[in-house]
Amino acid sequence: MYFLLILLIASLISCGDFTTESNTPSIGKAQKLEVFLSDDNLMRLYSSVSINESFSCSVVYEKWRGEGKIKVRGYTSRMHAKKSFQLKIDDRKYVLERGDEVAGVSNRIAMRTYQLAGLPACDTETIGLFLNDEYLGCYNLITYYDEDILGGELYKSYFENYDDMSKNHPLHSLSEKKFPEDDDFSNLETLLAAVTTFSDAKWHEFVLKNVDIEKVASYLAVHDFLLVNDTFKTNLYIAYNKKYYLLPWDNESCMGYNERTYEMGGDNQLTRRLVSVPEIKAAYNRRMKELFIDDGILSTLKADTEKMFVAADTAMKNDPNFRDGYNKYLTEKERFLKFLSPDGRVSGLTDPVLP
Repeated sequence: MYFLLILLIASLISCGDFTTESNTPSIGKAQKLEVFLSDDNLMRLYSSVSINESFSCSVVYEKWRGEGKIKVRGYTSRMHAKKSFQLKIDDRKYVLERGDEVAGVSNRIAMRTYQLAGLPACDTETIGLFLNDEYLGCYNLITYYDEDILGGELYKSYFENYDDMSKNHPLHSLSEKKFPEDDDFSNLETLLAAVTTFSDAKWHEFVLKNVDIEKVASYLAVHDFLLVNDTFKTNLYIAYNKKYYLLPWDNESCMGYNERTYEMGGDNQLTRRLVSVPEIKAAYNRRMKELFIDDGILSTLKADTEKMFVAADTAMKNDPNFRDGYNKYLTEKERFLKFLSPDGRVSGLTDPVLP
């Protein structure tokens, strides 16, 4: 068995999943983030396509350095040729998201838009990632939601239709509680019970008392402006701090990236019921107009987006794992910048947006 493991590790190294030939590539304006592991931990990390485990490492970055833990992210990331990682330094969590076609800039655009709309979305940075001096490519460094800043609770739910929840599958087995680290799902259970069982009148009363209408309206306005297509079942965080609100995660499939029929106002049972509430609908239409139709944040967003692509350009060009070529990146870059231009997405919006 040990011999077979050694063969697996050797094959992973040889196929270039993690390493490239020794070089010192230019990463241009992107920041350099270096991760160092011992030889033993490096070999264990290579084998983590089948092991969900963290390994001790040192990290050097322009803004900080320290000792921490690194692991390959979930199952999908472990099976991908270019891995995504999770870092934990001094109790702060960071995600190293692989670049793919647009170097993680699409997710950076989404997070920045939510921030400009007043939501506590994650900070992001384009970086060139080096593992034991080997360049892994252009990555998106995401600072994970901070429990001390947000307070309250943060959940990730995997349901499209909460009526389908079976008594044989308790809520905690099909949802994640991101923080605090306990098994108390009572606040999420209360929300989902209201979503699935309350009449329209009772749901209306519940929302007015328990939902942060302004935050939800701002979230939905950004979600719809960017045409975020991947909150069908996942990538939707439910936050609770005296009141419920929504937060984004993993929105790289925005701006029509996934060609699936788009549903204005949201694409799961929770968001459908939320946008049916007149007060949320009115706040949504107002926020859409304030943020996008009246160009409230578009100029700033487009300028920030241009800077994001400038930071990613050279690092993406030299990314050893970018299989589809730099020209595809440039095509995506042009499409995204056009989307944010005055004759782009905003020209198709009307006021009010929701009937």
